[in-house]
Amino acid sequence: MNEFNKDQAPDCPVCRFKAGCFYSKLDARAQATWNAVKLGRKFSKEEDIYTESQRPQGVYTVCKGRAKVFSTDEKGQQMITWIRHPGETFGHIALFSGKDYFCNSRAMGETTLSFVDKTALEQMLSDHPKIYRIFLHKVATEMRALQLKIKDTAYKPARSKVARALMNAVSYRSKDTAHPAIHGLKRTEIAEITGLALETVVRTLAELEKRGIIKRETKCIRILDYPTLTRVADPHAKK
Repeated sequence: MNEFNKDQAPDCPVCRFKAGCFYSKLDARAQATWNAVKLGRKFSKEEDIYTESQRPQGVYTVCKGRAKVFSTDEKGQQMITWIRHPGETFGHIALFSGKDYFCNSRAMGETTLSFVDKTALEQMLSDHPKIYRIFLHKVATEMRALQLKIKDTAYKPARSKVARALMNAVSYRSKDTAHPAIHGLKRTEIAEITGLALETVVRTLAELEKRGIIKRETKCIRILDYPTLTRVADPHAKK
């Protein structure tokens, strides 16, 4: 198995995803340090990034592709907590807790990750204490997102859960186009994200397609009517 190394580390200043990345929130000096200490590695489809009960060694950032964070029960059923997209940093909660991972992470398709190990990160935090506030904001934002997800799971109908999962999975390249697309998201993964039965997901996708909101194509799901999908995802939102 390849190890993280400097040769595979993407160059942050020229990355097209940097605007939404943790890197962009750092000041110039901290950016230079981050770019200097990070390592990189390419993962193949379905390759493990880390597994439950491993000891965290640092933090990861998706530079290309996607990574899912999920847990598995005794029957082998998965529940996806997060899908990490380009520019997103993850692994920080387990690292800061000082505990082993209680979930798994796996590449979704060919994926390139950056990695900053614990020692380098601790030195960065010491040299650039403003980074603490950035991480604090990130943790708080993610905890809020999890609270909203729990609320949605408890109260929202199946079609709203599926609609939200589709909106969250829109590819970076197509998100600002007239008909955004979702690539590489399986029906089973939608079920794992939403907590719904696979049969319910299949039925809901068929309903959305019949209404002309989405179109299932060979390699993607295309959103034909984004405003309506938004209303389906949150039917009680203020107009």
